Amino acid sequence: MTRRSITTTAAVAAFGLSALAALAATDPWNAANARLSYPIYKPAQTLGYKISGFGYQPCPGGKSKASIYATYGTYKGILLSKTKGFGIFEGSPAICSDHAEFWPQGTRVIGGVKAKLGVYCDPPTHCTLAQGVKNGYILLWKRGVTRIQMDSSHLTLDQFLKVARSLASVK
Repeated sequence: MTRRSITTTAAVAAFGLSALAALAATDPWNAANARLSYPIYKPAQTLGYKISGFGYQPCPGGKSKASIYATYGTYKGILLSKTKGFGIFEGSPAICSDHAEFWPQGTRVIGGVKAKLGVYCDPPTHCTLAQGVKNGYILLWKRGVTRIQMDSSHLTLDQFLKVARSLASVK
């Protein structure tokens, strides 16, 4: 190998490593997985929505930054808004935020466990399952030691469950 081909090979390898590092830096799920002491779960199916927000939530009286949230699409957690997408909240031993009031709609199996399904609405109003598209759905469940909450905005129940059932462990 000539000096020129060694230099070219080294430059290509260095570029590949820097591109790989840049790619890893843009995925907040991998950084969170390295930072947190419990398993976290990332959606493999996002219905084409891109991640629009990601952060850590401090827990009062507990470890700082012990839980995470991610939003996809234009979802902002505001009920009855014109946003579209979903949010995921994860924590252990607890999720460090409170969800809004919702009307229970039974359970669904997510990742082999029962998840509580609800439709957001202000009490004492009784909301139907069909109102979930407009008002938003909520799922609450525990996967191992990790507690998970998912919320939606203007998604059908089938779309929402498709995302929830696609959650895979971040490695």
